[in-house]
Amino acid sequence: MRVIFCILLLLQILLVAGQADTIIISTAEDAVAIAFLNNPTLQTDLDRKKLSKDIKSTWFQWLFLINQWNIMQDHLNLLGDVDRIAALRYQEGDIDLLEKSWFVTELAEIKTNTAILKNEIEITGNILKQLIYSNEKIVPADTNLSIYQIDKGYGNVLYPEALVDTVHIENLQLKLDSYFIRLQFYKTVGLDNAQLILQINHAKYKAEEIDYLEFTRTLAEAYNIKLEYLKTLNSYNQTAIELEHYAY
Repeated sequence: MRVIFCILLLLQILLVAGQADTIIISTAEDAVAIAFLNNPTLQTDLDRKKLSKDIKSTWFQWLFLINQWNIMQDHLNLLGDVDRIAALRYQEGDIDLLEKSWFVTELAEIKTNTAILKNEIEITGNILKQLIYSNEKIVPADTNLSIYQIDKGYGNVLYPEALVDTVHIENLQLKLDSYFIRLQFYKTVGLDNAQLILQINHAKYKAEEIDYLEFTRTLAEAYNIKLEYLKTLNSYNQTAIELEHYAY
């Protein structure tokens, strides 16, 4: 049944994107199915389980990086006009060199990190291609980064008892619980606060109630909250995938 499902899945993907030599992948599970179909020589169920874990981990890391890049790019877009205004203010003598230097450094750092992140996205995508044994270009059907749901009956393949570190599993569960608590903070308070900071200060900046330096600092505060949420979500997902691998 699994082999038939894999064949149907791969045919569907190739029909959608075959002309462009691109594989559009919807989920980590779809990526796993493609890998199993492309490499039928996997010897044992444990080998397949290990490959499944590596693919899922890379898949969620890939989406995390893409979402991180999108947030940083959005931040840069808002700073674009501020950059022009800062240069004009300096030319007119309204601000000193130190203030202008601070802003230029802040903007340059964001641009540098965004460019580096673009390369990391491509590297992670290439690793995923290797894991699914494909030479075609791969793209996610949806870049939304969701919370990973542990499959407690995945494949019904468990590690031999001698290889199971119960303390490690217990610690993974505790880490997962801590990340979940942190995620609840962001979902109930943190992200709403970031959005409020953006909305209010953007309105104040347009109304000239705050200057570009204060606006830049409040932008950094809001986008740092968004990035920390993403990092926490990625940590949760990576821990959940590892826990699934060893415990279920």
